[in-house]
Amino acid sequence: MYAALSGSVVAGLGNPIVVPVNRTLHVSLEAAQWTLTMSLLMGVVATPIVARLADGRLRRRVLVGALATVAIGSLVGALVPNFPGLMVARALHGLGYALVALTVGIAREHLHGPQLHRTLAVLSTSLAVGAGVANPTVGLMVAIWDYRAGFVFAFLVAAAGAWWTFRTVPEPKAGIAPVHTDVLGAVLLCSGLGFGLLAITHGVSWGWTSSGVLGLAGGAVVLLLAWVLIEVRLAHPLVDVRLAVAPGILGANLAALLIGCSVFAGAAAGIILTQQTPSGGVGLGHNVAITGLLMGPMALGSLAGPPIARRLVRRLGERSVLPIGTLSCALGFGIFARWHHTELEVLLMMGLMGLGVGITYSILPSLVVARVPMQRTASATGVNQVLRLLGGAVGSAGLAAVLAAHVDGASGLPAESGYVMASLLAAGVSLVAAPLSYWLVPDAPAGASEAGGERTAYLPEEPVTP
Repeated sequence: MYAALSGSVVAGLGNPIVVPVNRTLHVSLEAAQWTLTMSLLMGVVATPIVARLADGRLRRRVLVGALATVAIGSLVGALVPNFPGLMVARALHGLGYALVALTVGIAREHLHGPQLHRTLAVLSTSLAVGAGVANPTVGLMVAIWDYRAGFVFAFLVAAAGAWWTFRTVPEPKAGIAPVHTDVLGAVLLCSGLGFGLLAITHGVSWGWTSSGVLGLAGGAVVLLLAWVLIEVRLAHPLVDVRLAVAPGILGANLAALLIGCSVFAGAAAGIILTQQTPSGGVGLGHNVAITGLLMGPMALGSLAGPPIARRLVRRLGERSVLPIGTLSCALGFGIFARWHHTELEVLLMMGLMGLGVGITYSILPSLVVARVPMQRTASATGVNQVLRLLGGAVGSAGLAAVLAAHVDGASGLPAESGYVMASLLAAGVSLVAAPLSYWLVPDAPAGASEAGGERTAYLPEEPVTP
């Protein structure tokens, strides 16, 4: 649990430092937004690799190695005070997002019954909880020094996590077969997503019909199509595409994709608005420390979400919980689109969003685990995590494009209309997720154990090579 929390603390470092990086390194706001987008992009690629390894006998070593890599990235961010160095650091931080899949695999091997479900809920909400815990701390350090202080904090957290997990996490049980990794798939996926996100980010500044944007978009389509064609033919793909769209877990995966897009875009809009110098009737002008405190309700809501989700499951059944969580996020972003001029309104949005994230993310692992065989646990949860991160990357890049399209001519800062549009889009995506997740999440398969350990009728034991 500490390892998952460490990864989320480090990976979530991007949002609070967007505005300080914009001001300190004198880069545009859309470029500074890549402090978040870069780690999400690398998380999309790293998570399936790490999840695949977590289904094998290397899971403990990979967990320690991932935390050590994150610690090294933190050192780079602290010691190389320029934008390229920052991008390298944030790319290495992307491994922090992959730690959830690793820890889920370890938890399912060693825990059972209600203890497993409680642990899965905590692990899945660690991203929001970690961000809520870290942001006030990082904000205070950045306010005293600069954005590099956040990387010093991240180094201490990740290095401690690597040492502690090395000392305490047991080796996997005997008899686990080795696994294979798909290097070509990783290269194609990273390249295709990178091209696509760059096209979204620079669509406004370059022009949506410019040769640069069209070239990036075309390259993204070609690379991602090639990736899909290769993946479906491999016995051990990077991301099992069939697993992502399997009937039993399609609804959970689609909800992860949409809620990731909504939450990362909506939360980032609130954070940037809170730090923006008041201009044209928008912006609260707070430093990073106060912004971190205003994000506190997100962590509290995320902590309150799992027990609420468990009660809802007992009363309404599993398939009703995802829509309730997504509607809570939609309500928060919808309110923020209309009222965003005081700290109380920011607190309300963060609280509703955190509650929705806590409910939604806490139920997703259980939905997936109950519908996959034991030896596919980490891969299946990894696919779900990949889609969540992919949605977050699209939401982050989309936010940069929306704000770049709505700039106040006098100040050069994002106009109020940009924040309204971003919040409405985030609310709309969550609204779409609610009915889709209900219709596409079937009732738990007959014979599935409470721990999700029984083989289900939805998936084969291993992918079948065409």
